[in-house]
Amino acid sequence: MRQFIEVKGARQNNLKNIDVNIPRDKLTVITGVSGSGKSSLAFEVIYGEGQRRFLESLSTFAKSRMNQLKKADVDFVFGLSPVIAIEQKKGIVNPRSTVGTMTDIYDFMRLLFASVGEACCPFCEHPVPIRSAGQMIDHIRQLPIGTELEVLAPVYKIYGENYETTFDEIRSKGFRMIRIDGKKHSLSDTIELDEEADYRIEVVVDKIIVQPDSFKALLKTIENSLKLVGEGFIRFDIANTPDETKLDRDRFYQGFACPEHQLTMGELRANYFSFNDPSSACRTCGGIGTFMRAEARFLIKSADKSINKGAIDPKLLGPSTGTWHWSSVRSLASHYGFSLDTPYMDLPEEIKNILMYGTKGEKFPFLPGEEASKSQFRHAGKLMSFAGLVHIINWWYKLYLKRKTQSTGEDEFYKRVMVEHTCPDCEGKKLRPQRFRVKVGGADIHELSNYSLVELNEFLSSVKYAEQQANVGQQVASEIQSRLNLLLDIGLDYLSLGRRSDTISGGEAQRIRLSTQISSGLMGMLYVLDEPSIGLHARDSIRIIDTLRKLRDIGNTIIVVEHDMDTICSADHIIEIGPGPGLHGGNVVAEGTAEQLRDNPDSITGSFLARKRNIEVPATRRQPSGMTLSLRGARANNLRNVNVDIPLGVMVCITGVSGSGKSTLIHEVIGKQLHAVIRDARIVPGEHDSLSGHEHLTGTINIDQSPIGRSTRSNPATYVGFFDKIRDLYAKAASASGHTLTKNDFSFNQKNGGRCENCQGEGMVTTQLQFMPDVESVCPVCQGARFNEEVLDVRIREKNIAQVLEMSLEEAALFFSDQPYILHKLNVLNELGLGYLRLGQSSTTLSGGEAQRIKLATELSKLSRGSHNLYILDEPTTGLHLQDIQKLIDCLHQLVDAGHSVVVIEHHLNMIKVADYIIDMGPEGGNNGGMVVACGTPEEVAQTQGSLTGKFLREMLVAGEPFNLELA
Repeated sequence: MRQFIEVKGARQNNLKNIDVNIPRDKLTVITGVSGSGKSSLAFEVIYGEGQRRFLESLSTFAKSRMNQLKKADVDFVFGLSPVIAIEQKKGIVNPRSTVGTMTDIYDFMRLLFASVGEACCPFCEHPVPIRSAGQMIDHIRQLPIGTELEVLAPVYKIYGENYETTFDEIRSKGFRMIRIDGKKHSLSDTIELDEEADYRIEVVVDKIIVQPDSFKALLKTIENSLKLVGEGFIRFDIANTPDETKLDRDRFYQGFACPEHQLTMGELRANYFSFNDPSSACRTCGGIGTFMRAEARFLIKSADKSINKGAIDPKLLGPSTGTWHWSSVRSLASHYGFSLDTPYMDLPEEIKNILMYGTKGEKFPFLPGEEASKSQFRHAGKLMSFAGLVHIINWWYKLYLKRKTQSTGEDEFYKRVMVEHTCPDCEGKKLRPQRFRVKVGGADIHELSNYSLVELNEFLSSVKYAEQQANVGQQVASEIQSRLNLLLDIGLDYLSLGRRSDTISGGEAQRIRLSTQISSGLMGMLYVLDEPSIGLHARDSIRIIDTLRKLRDIGNTIIVVEHDMDTICSADHIIEIGPGPGLHGGNVVAEGTAEQLRDNPDSITGSFLARKRNIEVPATRRQPSGMTLSLRGARANNLRNVNVDIPLGVMVCITGVSGSGKSTLIHEVIGKQLHAVIRDARIVPGEHDSLSGHEHLTGTINIDQSPIGRSTRSNPATYVGFFDKIRDLYAKAASASGHTLTKNDFSFNQKNGGRCENCQGEGMVTTQLQFMPDVESVCPVCQGARFNEEVLDVRIREKNIAQVLEMSLEEAALFFSDQPYILHKLNVLNELGLGYLRLGQSSTTLSGGEAQRIKLATELSKLSRGSHNLYILDEPTTGLHLQDIQKLIDCLHQLVDAGHSVVVIEHHLNMIKVADYIIDMGPEGGNNGGMVVACGTPEEVAQTQGSLTGKFLREMLVAGEPFNLELA
C-alpha cells in the first residue's frame, strides 16, 4: 500500500513546480509566512484534485447537476483518498441556520419531542393525551349508535391583525361555521367583536351521527381538521344522544381529553417543531425570530415643524391632504383639541402617543377634509378608532412581505423608518405558540435549544420517560448525546443549539464541522483543515489537537494549514512553504519534525520554535490618558450586569476563553451603542444601562475580515484609494500624446468607456459547460489586458495601465517613487507584509486576513491630526505567521501613537503580551462566563488568581525559553 501522497510539479498560483511527499495516516502541518502558498498546496492542489477526480467518476447525469472543479496546475498527485475540506470560513448567512441545524442535532430533538413529548392544553396546564386518528375513532366507537357529534378545532387570532382577517383565513380553508365562546356563528354573517378582547374561537369542522358506516368519513374529517386548523388540537362535542340513552360524558372524556376544555391532541410529526416548515414557523417572522418594526422617532422628519408643514414623513400621510390618513389626523385634532399648525415638538406627550400608537380602541367621529374623495364622505360622522402611525407602518410592511413583487423605493422607506427587533409574536422562539405546549421532562423545545450544550447533555441524562416510551426516548436521546459529547470534547460546551450560525466565528464553525466528521466514524479518508485553532484560548488548544489525533488514530490522513505553535509541535510531519510571501514564496523551505525544523537554519518557523526569533515584550507600556469608555450594567447574551472601564489612547486586549462574552461586550454592546450615538440611531445595541465617554471619540471603525468588495473587479488599488490617482496620471499622459481619453476611460468599471466590453473589464471569459467545470479562458479580444487598444497605447515609462495593475505592490512602490501620495499608500501596505499582492488582484482571491490588513492599511494611510477614533479588531492574528504578527503589532502601535484607541479581541498570547491594558472575561464560557475576571497590564493580569489568560500569560512573559516540543 502506498505510504505517501506524492505531489509532482505543483505550479498553482505562486507554487514553483514543487514536489512534496505527505505521509499517509499521519498528522501533517503545512506552515509558512502569510501568502507563501500553503493554502494553494493544501486546498487547491491536494483537496482540489481529490474532489475533482471523485466528481469525474460520477455519471454524466450526476455531473450535470453539480458544480465541477477546475484542474489544478500540477503534473500529478498520487495516493489520494476520498477527501473532505473543513475550512474556517463562515459562509453561512441564512438567519434560519443554527448550531442545531448545522450539526443535525435539532433534527433529532424534533424527533424526540414527536416521539415522547407530553402535551398540555393550550388554555390551561392540564395534560392532554396524544392520539392518532385511528385511536380517536376507536374511542368514539364506544358511543351509542345515533349519538350526534360535532368535530371542533380551536383557532387563534393572528398577531397584529383584526378578527376579520382570522375569519377570512378560515373561510379560505372551506369552513363556514364557527363557535365564539360556545355560541355558533355563520361566517357568511357580519361578526362584530371587540378587537381588544380575547375570545375562545372554534371552527365547526363537521357534524356526524355515530353509525357503523360513518367512521370512514369521520377518519377523513379528523385528518383534515388536524391538517388545516387547530394546530394539532381537536375537540369532540357530544351534541345529542339517542332517546332514553344515558351517557356519562365525564367518563367519555376521562383519559381522552382535557377535563375542562375537552381537547385532544393529534399524533405528532417531527416537522411540527420545525421553524423551516411554513405550517409550524411563527406566522409573523416566518421562523427567523426577528422582525422589522417601525420606530416612532424615525417617522418624524422635522420635529420643529408642524404637521401641516411636513413634520411627519410624507410617505405616511400621502402626497395630498385629501388622503384617508390626512383626514384621520385632522379628525383626531378636532376630537382631542390640538392644532396641526403647532410644531410637533410642542405637542403634549399624550397627543404624540395617540398619533404614533393609536387611540387604544377609543372612537371619534370621522371628518373628511375638503379635498377628500367621495368614498370618504360616505363615512362622514361615523365613529372609528385610529391604530396609530407606527402600527399602520407595521401593517403595511406585512402586506409588503406578502407581495410577490417588491420595489427598491419601498424597501428604502422601510429601512429608513424600521428597526430589527425580536419578533413580537413568538418573542424570538421562531415557532407557533402551540408547539411549546409539548414538553419533554417538563421543558419545551425552545427552552432546551437555549440550554448550553453541557446543560442539555446533563438534562437528557436525567430525563425519565413513561414506561411505554422509554425504549424510543432513550434511543433518540443517546443519538443526541453522542453528538453533544463530540462538541463538548472540542471545547464548544458554551454554545447552544438555538445559536444562529451567522453569529459564530469561522473557527467555531470549523470545529462544528469537524465534530460531525468524527461522528461519521469513517477511516481511510483525507481531511484538509484550515487553521482549526482559530478562536481558541490557549487553555483549549490541546482539545483540538486531541480531536485531530482521534481522527488520525482511526486510520485517516490529516493535513492542517496552521500557524499555532502548539499544533505545529504536535504534528507527525511539518512542511514549511516560503521563504517569503507571494513571488518570494512557493518553495519547500523545510520538512520534518518540530525538532528538525528547530535545527534547520533556513526555517523561519524553526527559528521561532528555538526562540532565536521572538516577539519581544515592550520595555515600557503606555499609561492611560485618563479618558475612558465607562460601561454600566451590560446584560446582553451571557453578560452578567458587567461594569467595565476601557481606557482610551492605549492598546487594549479583550481576552478570555471561547464563549466568555468578549464579542458580546465589544460588538453587541459597546460597538453598536457607539455606532448608534455617532452615526446611525437605528442600530439597537445589546441591553445595558449606560455608556459614557463617547464624547472623547470622533468615530468608531471596525476592521474585520469581510471581503473588501463584492465585485471581482474590486482590488487593493481601488479599495485603498490610489487607483484614482493612477488613472489621473494616465489621463494626463493620454492628453499629452494626443489621445482624447478621460480619467473614466481608464476604469474597468465604466461601461462604454475604455474597458474591453467583450469581457467587461474582467480579462477572462467564462464558458459554462453542462457536465464539465466552467472554463475560464483569457479574453480573445484584449488578451487579458482588460482595456481596449486605444487605452493600452497610453504609456508611462513604457508601461501601460494593464501592466501596472499586474505589478506587485513592491514593484509598484519603485515605479511610483516620484508620486508621494501613491507611494505613501503603497509603503503602508508593504509595511503590513502585503507587498506580494498585485495592484489589480481580485478581491475574491484574497483571504480574510489579507482583507483585514488591507483595511488596516487604508486607515493607517489616512491618519489625520485632531481626530480620535476607536479601532475595533476581532482576532486580527488569524492566518498570520509569527513573523507577520510582528508587522501587525507595529502597525497597531502606529494607530495608538497617532492619538487613536485600539481594542483587540484576541486569543494569541503574542498579541496579548504587547498590549498596554487587558480586560479578561470569564471565568468560563456560556452561562459560566460573562464576568470581568481581571483588568490591568499584562503583568498585573498574569498575577491575578482565577484568570486562565493570566496563567498562560505568565509563561509568555518569561523570555528566552524554547517552545515545549513534548506535545508531539
